[in-house]
Amino acid sequence: MGRTRYFKKDFPKALKIFQYVENHYKIEDNFYRSIFWQAKVLIEMKAYDEAEDILLNILAKNEEQLKNLKKDSKLKLKDKLILALNYDNRIDYLENKEPLISNQILSQVYPTLADLYIKSNFTKKAIENLETAIEDKQKKKFKTRLIFILAQLYHAENNYKASVYYQQVVERNPEYEMAFQAKINRALSFSGDDSKSIKAQLLKMLKDDKNIEFFDQIYYALAEIEFKNKNDELGKQQLQKSINLSVSNLAQKIKSMKRMGDLYFDKSQYIKSYFYYDSIKKTPLNDYKFKDLVEKKYKLLSAIFINRATIDVNDSLIAICSLGPKERRDKIYQAVDLVIAKRSKQSESPLLASSSLNKTPTNNTSSQSFFIWDQSTLNRGKIEFDKKWGKMRLDDNWRRSTKSNMFFDETDGIESDFSNTDLFDELSQNLPCDNDELLSSMRDSILTSLFNLGLIHHYETKNLERSAKYFKRIADNFQPKIQSIASIYELYTIYKELGAQKSSLEMKQLLLDNYPNSKYAKLLLGGKTLSDESLAMKKENTEYSKLFSGYKAGKYTNTIEACSNKMKDTTNPLFCQYGLLKAYSLKKNNDTLNNNTKLISTLKSIVKQCLGTEFADQAISVLNDLKVKTAENLNQKEKWDFTYNPDTLHYFILIAPKDGFSINSAKNNTANFNSSNFSELKLKVSSTFLNTSDQMIIVKYFKNSKKALDYLLAFKANKGKIKSYKNEDFFIINPKNLRELYIEKNTINYLEFFKQFYE
Repeated sequence: MGRTRYFKKDFPKALKIFQYVENHYKIEDNFYRSIFWQAKVLIEMKAYDEAEDILLNILAKNEEQLKNLKKDSKLKLKDKLILALNYDNRIDYLENKEPLISNQILSQVYPTLADLYIKSNFTKKAIENLETAIEDKQKKKFKTRLIFILAQLYHAENNYKASVYYQQVVERNPEYEMAFQAKINRALSFSGDDSKSIKAQLLKMLKDDKNIEFFDQIYYALAEIEFKNKNDELGKQQLQKSINLSVSNLAQKIKSMKRMGDLYFDKSQYIKSYFYYDSIKKTPLNDYKFKDLVEKKYKLLSAIFINRATIDVNDSLIAICSLGPKERRDKIYQAVDLVIAKRSKQSESPLLASSSLNKTPTNNTSSQSFFIWDQSTLNRGKIEFDKKWGKMRLDDNWRRSTKSNMFFDETDGIESDFSNTDLFDELSQNLPCDNDELLSSMRDSILTSLFNLGLIHHYETKNLERSAKYFKRIADNFQPKIQSIASIYELYTIYKELGAQKSSLEMKQLLLDNYPNSKYAKLLLGGKTLSDESLAMKKENTEYSKLFSGYKAGKYTNTIEACSNKMKDTTNPLFCQYGLLKAYSLKKNNDTLNNNTKLISTLKSIVKQCLGTEFADQAISVLNDLKVKTAENLNQKEKWDFTYNPDTLHYFILIAPKDGFSINSAKNNTANFNSSNFSELKLKVSSTFLNTSDQMIIVKYFKNSKKALDYLLAFKANKGKIKSYKNEDFFIINPKNLRELYIEKNTINYLEFFKQFYE
């Protein structure tokens, strides 16, 4: 029953059953099996410390039993007969003799420990336990899997041993897919000495028809070999083949596109890199482990792309408007030819066309059919058309404002010319040449985009040469605008970083000569012409330094009092620093006074006022550690056994009293609230009895307490159907505390704990 619950992922019930077996059948073979399975359940519930204690205790107990076996003498024949014939004696003997840990359980402990350490990101410990596990006697198939996992861990650590273990997997003749992945991963993890043989093996795999669906992985591995051998262009060709051939393996497609995007990014080819990352963003990333990194880089590349596009378009339009009528007309015709050529090229390009990058792999044959047969695509196209053009009557040449010269023989070949004329009219009408206000706005947009790109490349991509190029154009063309003054200062710092002292001094002199009263000139002059604000900041820094010196000298009481006075003004520029200094001073005093109330209050104040800064992050870290210790101390005084662990799994609980409460309606309303506000978390709603009078509605899972508290606040603030439940008790809880709550059958103690540590 317990194992069945485990495989159904009903972990709380599975744990309860295994604990029951442990407590009621202490002389049976299942005693240690039930303890071992409790560890497996706790791992799935992310209670890693508790699971580790159980598994290590099993190993320690086994060593103790082996020592005792050597000491114990064997039973004599007479004693064996007595036990065999007398039931009461046999029961007494078994009850007094501790059951032995079977070899079957012991063989699973090290692999389970490895699983625990992998999930808790202790890779080195996982490797140690896997190496021990493969030395033990295991079934061939299971041992092969352990070796494969060990190879993957070494691969992640960039250790040459990965290639050795992958080869061992291949030699053990596993199932086809594992053997294939081992060969591919061996190619990706090779040290460089055996690249020819590995490359030959991969090329041989391309000739095997049963590898067709894996061609994307093979070409990716071939690309990596070329990159390691410094053949970048050939590597890119292989990588592009990997992208083009990815049909059903979305993870590999994303991996290949990210690799290509990163290659172009490292070469400062940001627009090409953007196209690949843009294609990645159009694929589902919910389960992608590097989702945050992709989104961060995509945001950066999008900013570069948008600003570059703004500059290029506005530059082109302004340049055309500066021409005479004849030159302008010729230029527009050139633009028409370029647009048509670009469209033709775009339709053939594997990168820019949606056929290779933007296509989401699917096995649905309807998605590969011509669009007019796909009703969903057709409807989506109609909606997008109506949004752009409005409701249009079905008519030929509907975009033209005039219908003259439209009647011609379709066989004349004029249709192509008309298309060019149509585009010419469209481009001519969109030119801003007669609108001075629009032209001025376009120049401002160019300035803003240039400045944005300068900042991006200075502080984010760290491409100082590219940054200097944009700031230089601003300084040359847009003085005395504010952005140009800032650009001159940026150029001063960039040239200084690049070691171009002469150019740096020129920018400094330009600022001082032309803009002596600007804040940037004052920054260059240091304390000679500091503003009142800067003087106040300098004074505050001096006072803070004195207080910090007092703290280091052990004057904690004086430091606490002075910092408290400073913190009364929440607009103080050093509020966060004073807060942390006060907190550390309180901590020193609390070591003797054993009173954490003021310390917790101070840390909470820092978090509230300084959220988003490194000071708040530091305060949160200290606050969480403090709460964990406080919870341990509180357990010694109170009658409960709750623990505070903010970084573990959490549930949301709504207590539903038996009378006057529709449990089904509450579950439905909660589920609707989840789908409307937290659909990305894929939350599940269930219910169970806490005691004879109360039920619990459980919402799970949240990765940590922060996510769970965000949900609780939204639940509390919502004005929909769930507002009727706000008078009931609801809270967040981790799995271990939930087990304790099940035992107590009463929420009073936990609500006190919740208010103290979560609110």
